[in-house]
Amino acid sequence: MDWLIGLLLLIAGGVIGFFAARYVFLHTGEAAELQEQVEQARQQFEAYRKDVTEQLATARQIASEVTDIQHRLNLFLQDSQQLLEQNKEWQQPLPFFAEETIRSIRQSNILNKERREDSDVSDTGAPPRDYSEPGSGLFSPPVKEEKSN
Repeated sequence: MDWLIGLLLLIAGGVIGFFAARYVFLHTGEAAELQEQVEQARQQFEAYRKDVTEQLATARQIASEVTDIQHRLNLFLQDSQQLLEQNKEWQQPLPFFAEETIRSIRQSNILNKERREDSDVSDTGAPPRDYSEPGSGLFSPPVKEEKSN
């Protein structure tokens, strides 16, 4: 009978061991899968962190270049303003026309102004001239042509 109890204990231990091993390996496999997912997420996070760090460094470099360019532009504008504010003899404005030409243009303008004033005075009171022939307007009755036989 001892051997029967030993055999039954062996079978019961095998069944219990089978289910225990299955339970442990099932949860261990899920844990390993979860651990792998955590590792992948960590690697992705590190790659993302590295990209952000590189972009921030690039942005800082570009900002320093922009600051340098702005400083050089300010210096250039100051120099240009100082050059423009200086009066030099060779920078005196040159007339477009000679003095005689300017005098003759002014005289002709004065004469033309006097002529226009004279023509305006004489035309006041008189109706405007009509250069078309009588009865040739748009609203005049049509002219009948005579038939010759």
